[in-house]
Amino acid sequence: MSHYISIFLLCTASLFAQSDSDTVSVEELRNPLSGKSLRMILSAQQRLRAGERVQAREELRRAMNDPIAMPYTISMLGAEHIKTGEYDVALRELQQAVKLLPGRAENLSNLAYALYLTGHNEEGVAEARKALQLDPARPKTRLVLGILLLRQGSHDAEAIAHIQAATQEIPSAHLELAAHYERLGHAPEAERERRAYTVTSNSLLATSK
Repeated sequence: MSHYISIFLLCTASLFAQSDSDTVSVEELRNPLSGKSLRMILSAQQRLRAGERVQAREELRRAMNDPIAMPYTISMLGAEHIKTGEYDVALRELQQAVKLLPGRAENLSNLAYALYLTGHNEEGVAEARKALQLDPARPKTRLVLGILLLRQGSHDAEAIAHIQAATQEIPSAHLELAAHYERLGHAPEAERERRAYTVTSNSLLATSK
């Protein structure tokens, strides 16, 4: 795996671990799902938060027997397989999830990320742009789009703007900017972004106590 991809994985690993946006709200699920399917999905969410990944996957797969629950469970499984590094599996699941729930920005954002991780950059950019149209304020989508654009190498100004916007809520995005400036040989700018990452991260830690 290249240094470029390694930096991106470093930046996004904590994001996917901490974000609750991959999950499905109770309001979203309650109608028209049956009580049993709803309970299994909510239980799977709790297990994922507790780190009980094997049990959570088993519950999600059982919930998929309900055709109405299937779009939500496959969305969650796709996000879960990204977190565990099973990118090809995640890509297939998220492609299906987007077909079943085309208006869900999180699915499009996760699909864009999976496309990036499997080397489908142009498709990833297209899906990230769709996600951003649905939810322009989502920092994870802006980070993913920025990384994809940097990888293409022809939209650096737009890419930097997206990543800078993401730094407001995702401090590790500063590291992606630092890596970009290092590749260009711009040492002062790279050091500035590394310092910004440290300051922002420490600030968030202080406010969370």
